[in-house]
Parts: sequence; C-alpha cells; structure tokens
Amino acid sequence: MGEILGFVALFLASAVIVVRSGIALSQSGDTLAEKTGLGRLWVGTIFLAIATSLPELVTSVSAVRLGAPKLAGGNVFGANMVNVVVLALLTLLFPQARVRPPGKDQRILGGAAVLLTGLAVAFVFFPLALGPVSGGSLLLLALYLLAMFWIYRVREPSSHGEEATAPPSLPLRRAWMIFSLGVLGILVGAPLLAYSADSLSELLGVSGTFLGVLAVSLVTTMPETSVTFGALRLGAQEMAMGNVYGSCAFNVIILAFADFFDRAPIFASLEEEHVLAGSGAVVLMLVGLVFLRARAARKLGTAQLLALLILAGWVGTLYFVFAYGK
Repeated sequence: MGEILGFVALFLASAVIVVRSGIALSQSGDTLAEKTGLGRLWVGTIFLAIATSLPELVTSVSAVRLGAPKLAGGNVFGANMVNVVVLALLTLLFPQARVRPPGKDQRILGGAAVLLTGLAVAFVFFPLALGPVSGGSLLLLALYLLAMFWIYRVREPSSHGEEATAPPSLPLRRAWMIFSLGVLGILVGAPLLAYSADSLSELLGVSGTFLGVLAVSLVTTMPETSVTFGALRLGAQEMAMGNVYGSCAFNVIILAFADFFDRAPIFASLEEEHVLAGSGAVVLMLVGLVFLRARAARKLGTAQLLALLILAGWVGTLYFVFAYGK
C-alpha cells in the first residue's frame, strides 16, 4: 500500500510540473507565435500545437524508453479524444461568440488530423515493419509534412478580423525565458509522469493503455485546454481550432517519433485496446467537425446535442477500453 501511495504522490507531483510548464509554454508561445505575423490557423497548427503537445511527446518517448509502448499509444489516442471534448465544451461556454464556417485551410487541417489518426489505427493491424521501425511511421511523417505545407500555401493571414484580437502582453525576451523554463519543466516532469504511470499500472493491475487514455492524457492535454480557452475567449476561433486539430495531427506524429526509440516497430506493440481508443478518437474528431459547422450555422440546439454526444462518446470509449483491458 505504501508503495502505491508513493507512486501516486510522484504521479501527482509530476502532473503539477507538467501542467504548469505546459501552460507556461502556451502563454509564452502565443506571444512568440504572434510576433511571426503568420495567420492564426497556421500559428495554432504549428507553433502552439507543437508547443502544447510537448508534454505528450516527452511522456510518450519516456514511456517507450521504459518499455511501455502501450502507455504511449493510450496517451496519444486519449489526448486526441480529450482535445475534441474540450473544444466542444468550451465553445458552448461562449454562446455569444461568432463561430464562422470553416475555411479551406481549416477543412484541410481537420481532414488531415482525422486521416492521420485513422491510419495510425490501421497500422496496428498492418505495421509495415522495416527492421526495428514501422513503415507506417515514415508514411505518417511524410503525410503530416505534406498537409502542413498545403495548409501554409492556402492560409489566409489577415482574414476574419484577426487584427481585432488582443495583442500579446509579454515582452519578447520574457516570453523566450518563460518558454525555455516551460521546456525544462516538461523535460523533468514528463519522464517522471511516464515512470509513475507505468509503475501504477503494474501495481494496480490496470491496463497501461487505459491509464494512458484516461489519467495521463488528461494531464498532458491541460496546455491545449488553456490555449483553447484563451483563444475562444478572445474570439480567435481559427487559433482554437488550429491548436486542437493541429495538436491531434501532431500527436499521431509523436507515435511515429517514439517509434525510433523503441526496440521494435511501435505499431506492432499496440493492441485491440488501442484500436478502440483510436477509433473513438476518429469518431469524436469527425463529430467535432460537424459540431463546428452546426455552431457556425447558429444551430445552438443541434450544437448542444452534438457536444453531449461527444462527451458521451468519450465516456463510452473509456469504459470499453477499461473493460477490454480487464
């Protein structure tokens, strides 16, 4: 019992470090991203999505290095589900905000996130092993880069009144300092988070996949939650969607990146539980896109129903992953 409490304390302490560092990343990253003068969707898709996904990246790589690829897979697919749940629920908190119909760049981003997640699920059955690395990982990396290049080409830097949003409040030098400290915190806290979660899964007899889908993903997605909340509060819908679906797309690439740290192709180490979690993520991401269209059309009743469906789908997926893991 004492050993379990010790690892619970370590998990909570490392979770606090990861969450606080991730929020620092998102706050300073907003300032650094805005200084580039790029469009908000591109900023959210690349700079903020990667910055806020750093907890998932370091946690998943640490899990793989500990010999716990199931925890890494659960973290990635679980984070994609949580991101969509957060986007839907937070959008409903701002009923006065005007949500515009998704533009071409947003449709490409949403489609890319769904496609990459769906392919990751398919690679569990067909890992396309190339020695110690999965050929699926290389394909995912190539498709991600292609999608980001396509979004960059069609982006609209000054559309939809981006200039109306609040300017960055942090001085540039201070933003870089906070960003660097946030990265350092992630590099310290995320490995401890993965280690404590892996140890707890063994001591409690709970599937590492389920622990990754639930507890670890909730912790590592806190930075995305803070960015999405701030963006919607300021009316920056493009940045909110770019952060959420950009993070979903990048999260899949985390699996591909972690593959290079595993002794065997990572997709060959994943199981049916990950298929359930990944399939749930794909469905929720698709419903999330429909939700945004309904919200843009001011169909608030339909949007509320879809938000509840997203929440119920997340809870249902958690139940099936837990039941299958038992």
